[in-house]
Amino acid sequence: MTNRKSPRAAPGAAVLGGAGLAACAPAAPKVHAPWDLTDKVVANRAKIKMQGNIAGGPVYSFMRINIYGDTNTGAYTPMFTMNNMLIDYWTPEGDSFVMKKYEAGVFTKFDSGEVIEQWDNPWTNEKIDIFRFTLGPVTRTYNPDGVEAMALAPQALPLEQIGDRLFYATQSIATAPNIITPEEFPLESAGKEIFVNSFMTFSSLAQDVFNPETTSVPCHMQLQNKFNWAPWMRMGQRPGGTVARGFGSKISGLDALPKPVLDAFARITPEILKTETWTDVHLEAFDYLKFLRAKKGE
Repeated sequence: MTNRKSPRAAPGAAVLGGAGLAACAPAAPKVHAPWDLTDKVVANRAKIKMQGNIAGGPVYSFMRINIYGDTNTGAYTPMFTMNNMLIDYWTPEGDSFVMKKYEAGVFTKFDSGEVIEQWDNPWTNEKIDIFRFTLGPVTRTYNPDGVEAMALAPQALPLEQIGDRLFYATQSIATAPNIITPEEFPLESAGKEIFVNSFMTFSSLAQDVFNPETTSVPCHMQLQNKFNWAPWMRMGQRPGGTVARGFGSKISGLDALPKPVLDAFARITPEILKTETWTDVHLEAFDYLKFLRAKKGE
C-alpha cells in the first residue's frame, strides 16, 4: 500500500509511481476454458492440434532414437542412434483428419552426431552395411472413433491432463507373418513371424490446446518400441530383438535442423528433402526383400 504522507515523497510522486508500476506490470495470461475431452469429436481435434494441424498443411517433426539390442539374456547392448525426420501432410475432412506421412532415418554412433553407414555387429563379428530407412507415403485417417491405416493402425488411448500438460498416447501391438522367410533367407529372417510393440506419447501445454485461436501447438514426443531383429542386421533366428527409446518435437521446418544433420539426410535419404516428388511407396521390409531378390538376380 502506498503511504501518501511520506515526508520523503514530493507531492504527487506516490500517485504517479503507483500508476507507473501498474502500467509496466505484465498482463495476466488469458486463461482458456478447458475442453470437454470426453467428447470424441473434441478429443480428436485436441489430438490433431498436438500431433498435426487441424487447419491442414505440412507438419515437421524430428526425433533422436537410441537403439539397443536385447538378446533375452540380461542387460541391453547400446547399438546406434537414429536421426529421424517426419513430414506429415494434414487435410481436414469434417470431424476427421487425413495424414500423408513421409519419414526417413540416418544412423549415427550411439548417442553421437557421427554418421555411420556400416555397423560392427558384436554378436556375429560382421561389418554390415546399414540399410537406409525410408517410409512413405502412407496415409492414415484420424476419426473420432479411431485410426484407419493401410497397414497397422496405432490405437489412441484416452487423453490425460497431468499438471499443466496434456498427454496423448498411442500403442501399436501386433504379430504378422514374416515376408522374409527363414527358408529363403536364413541369415536375414528373424523367423516365420514378426512382432510390433510400439508406443508413442505426445505432450503439449493444455492452455495451448484449449486456445481457440491455435490450429497446431508445440508438442514434445517420446517413443518406445521393441521389434524383431531387422533383416539387414543378419541375426537370423537368435532370440531377442531391438529396443528403442526416442524423444523429439515438432520443428518449424527442414531449415531448423543443424546443417550436418540436414546434409546427412541430403546425402543418404534425399527423398525426405523433396517430398513433393516422392511418389514411390517405401516400406522397410518390402524394400529389403526387393534388395535381397535383386542380389539373387531375381
